[in-house]
Amino acid sequence: MKEIKEVYWLRIFACCSVVLIHALSKTIADFSLTGDMRVAYRTLQMILLYGTPMFVLISTIIMTHAYKDKVPKGFLMKRVKYILIPYTIMATFYAGDKFVRYDWSFSDFARELGYNFIGQWHGYFVLIIFQFYLLHLLFVKYMKRFKAKYILTLSFIVSVGYWLVFYFYAIDYVNHSSYLTLFFSRILFVGWLFYYVVAYYCGRNYQRFNELLKNNWTFILLGTIVSLGIVQYIYHSGMLMRVTSARFDIIPYTVMLFFLFFFLVSHIKRTPKWVGFLSSYSFGIYLLHPFVQTVVSHMFSSTEAIELYYLIVQFIAGVLVPILLIYIISKVSFGELVIGKTMKRKKSIGESQKTTAA
Repeated sequence: MKEIKEVYWLRIFACCSVVLIHALSKTIADFSLTGDMRVAYRTLQMILLYGTPMFVLISTIIMTHAYKDKVPKGFLMKRVKYILIPYTIMATFYAGDKFVRYDWSFSDFARELGYNFIGQWHGYFVLIIFQFYLLHLLFVKYMKRFKAKYILTLSFIVSVGYWLVFYFYAIDYVNHSSYLTLFFSRILFVGWLFYYVVAYYCGRNYQRFNELLKNNWTFILLGTIVSLGIVQYIYHSGMLMRVTSARFDIIPYTVMLFFLFFFLVSHIKRTPKWVGFLSSYSFGIYLLHPFVQTVVSHMFSSTEAIELYYLIVQFIAGVLVPILLIYIISKVSFGELVIGKTMKRKKSIGESQKTTAA
């Protein structure tokens, strides 16, 4: 089976976009930015919001390419071990970090831990992907019976409609909606369903997918530009000012950008070792970078730092320090249960290697 080498690049793009989003948030908060500078930073964040949903697309395209009609024995347990257990451990770690930093009571810690377990922290995308693992187990045998155009259309309407209803009718941000409401608005698979369906057909029909990209790249480029323009308009007009990936307008933008990135990196014949290395650390970087950025923010005085310099430091630290921490943790016997599994590659990534399923 031909390896989907493009996903190594896409993981890096998605991971770095998430790290940069949070670096921008730290800069906005620590410097109390207002006016044009705040608008500029928020605009950049809206461009980068593709990061989390792209991880859903990446995981699904690998999974459906490898397991078109059935999944192997131990499929789910392997993902519990290397994805769900690290999620639980890191959710506990972040609750514990706040317990220490804010001198919380045990009840405060328990409440925060409960919130984290239902996805009210940056690692929430793990719960979304895990729901699609379960869906794939249930529906992989039946999806091929239906015409793709009907499933794609229906899933798009469901996902967009779901978030439209929640953001404009169900969530009361003024009076603070419950965490349960926020859980359903962001974590439940329904809002992310279109990503799964798109990646399902791309992975299942990989050769055809590549042909469509080559034949329609100009339309994809135009679609990316137009969909990004719509995202920016909706945000800056004040219609929906939530800086989150769980937005209805992010759906077409992310899918188009996924196609565009995929098409561009498909022209790279051999993937360098450093790309495979960084890609294999992306999950751990995703989990650990906010902790590192919080430490960095305590080390800097906003009165002595330049905003752009501070942003660059936060981004670089958010990528490099987690890699060092992951390397150290991976040397411990149970390290993979903490930060997930890192792939070990001895040579550049070529097309002859087997696909590593998500």
